[in-house]
Amino acid sequence: MIEINDVIQQKKYVLSEKMTLEEVVQTYYKDVSPRIAAALYDGKFVGLNTIVKKSGDVTWFSLGTIEGNSCLQRTAIMLLVRSVDDLYPGGKVFVKHALGKALYCELSIGHTVTVRDVELIKKRMAEMVAQDEKITPVQTQIETAMEMCRNRHMIREAELLQHLDVQQIMAYQCGRIFDYYMGPLLPSMGYVNCFNLRSYAPGIILEVPTPQDPNSLPPYKEIPKMARLFLDAESWGRIVRCEYVSDLNQYIDNGSIQDIVDMAEALQEKKLAEIADYVVNQRPKIKVVLISGPSSAGKTTFCKRLTTQLRVVGLRPVQISLDDYFYNREDTPKNPDGSYDFESVRAIDIPLFNQQIDELQQGKEVYLSRFDFVTGKRYFEKTPVRLEEEQPLLVEGLHALNDTLTYMLPRYEKVKISLGVLTQIRINDHNRISTSDTRIIRRMVRDQQFRDRDATATMDVWADVRRGEEMNIYPYQEDADIIFNTALPYELSVLKTYAIPLLQSIAKDSVHYAEAQRLLMFLKPFKALSSEVVPFNSLLREFIGFSQQRELP
Repeated sequence: MIEINDVIQQKKYVLSEKMTLEEVVQTYYKDVSPRIAAALYDGKFVGLNTIVKKSGDVTWFSLGTIEGNSCLQRTAIMLLVRSVDDLYPGGKVFVKHALGKALYCELSIGHTVTVRDVELIKKRMAEMVAQDEKITPVQTQIETAMEMCRNRHMIREAELLQHLDVQQIMAYQCGRIFDYYMGPLLPSMGYVNCFNLRSYAPGIILEVPTPQDPNSLPPYKEIPKMARLFLDAESWGRIVRCEYVSDLNQYIDNGSIQDIVDMAEALQEKKLAEIADYVVNQRPKIKVVLISGPSSAGKTTFCKRLTTQLRVVGLRPVQISLDDYFYNREDTPKNPDGSYDFESVRAIDIPLFNQQIDELQQGKEVYLSRFDFVTGKRYFEKTPVRLEEEQPLLVEGLHALNDTLTYMLPRYEKVKISLGVLTQIRINDHNRISTSDTRIIRRMVRDQQFRDRDATATMDVWADVRRGEEMNIYPYQEDADIIFNTALPYELSVLKTYAIPLLQSIAKDSVHYAEAQRLLMFLKPFKALSSEVVPFNSLLREFIGFSQQRELP
């Protein structure tokens, strides 16, 4: 007899032998909405094709969760891959990057992709959804999987598997397609009942629902500046021949990784110098440089390095952090649940900020505001500041690009800089590296290194942080004059040794356990790299510090 315990519902179910999790769902949760997509069972995050072999706890993840939505997205990718192969035998799909809430992909089908091609592929995808085409999990030895990939001319996939520290992997088969993904897929294509495909030269856009609304597509929005930044990142990868994790691992293996590190750092330094030149060329009309970016984008180090570059060209900027203009803790606005809303622009004393900016522009002496995060109180500097001709203001913070904050300044007096974390490499052709995955790993490492916060504490606030970014950062990115990419192609190999013990420390009964296991799986393909290769002025040092390299446990 096999019993499973639903941890959330606190109910026990007696199962017949060899039932799959999908059959359990169909028996006991058939009418649950949103539809269940995956489960945490036997201490692992698994797909619904998993056979229940022993008693234990189970936690279900619906399409309305981040975990379930990730399964949907991976399944939609396989649906696209299968459809392209059906219509154009031997055709390939390259999943490049996210564009807003959609995925940008490029196709190799023997000719330039036309609107007609997109229509045909979309129609074929819809047919497979209507037919509820099955997806078969294939658990196999790593060597067997590598050989299968080579036989199908999937060289990148074979190279990726070579670096996975596991004996077996779970791959997936659908028709002639045999593929590997960084996480489970849904049992069949019928789950992908809401999607869209649109032409986006030279590739296509794949749209699927978000966790917030798993039954409909989010509004589509063009973001050309961010698209350009992604193209620049990929172009750099091609220039240095480091487009995939397998390329990075090869450089680490053959001892030439320092060249990649030096080129990546030099490129960032070159772009920082270009930004400094841009500011100088816009003087004297430019009075304020506004810098914003999502959590763990590296705003602090970016400001320091830009300050250095501005000094090189004769300016002496004064840095101001919006965090110093928080209201006193008791005056901070609250969320509906009674918690303090630190993410809102309403948490900033906008009148005081504008008053001090205006007084500085008038040449007056100003006692700048400071905020003590321990006491939750604001105070003022004892030494006043007076701006001189060669002293622009550098303002850094979550809301820096929001004109509500700087309403007293005309647009032509501002330079707006948005920071992004757009990793230049991909895991393989069908598994991209999410910017949010890079950022949460950065933040987790930094929180432990400098703020005495464990991984659980970081993950506790991450959902609120992401919501704040959606409201307060991303809507203003396209108004930026400059978008700067703070990602480094080698950073996850360095962060891996710091992040793995933190992720492994998350207990099985934690609500974050499934996500921790997913991030551990995500880091597996990366070969560990010593922090000794990281220059002291690198943006990465903001997260790892300057301590000696540790070893993986």
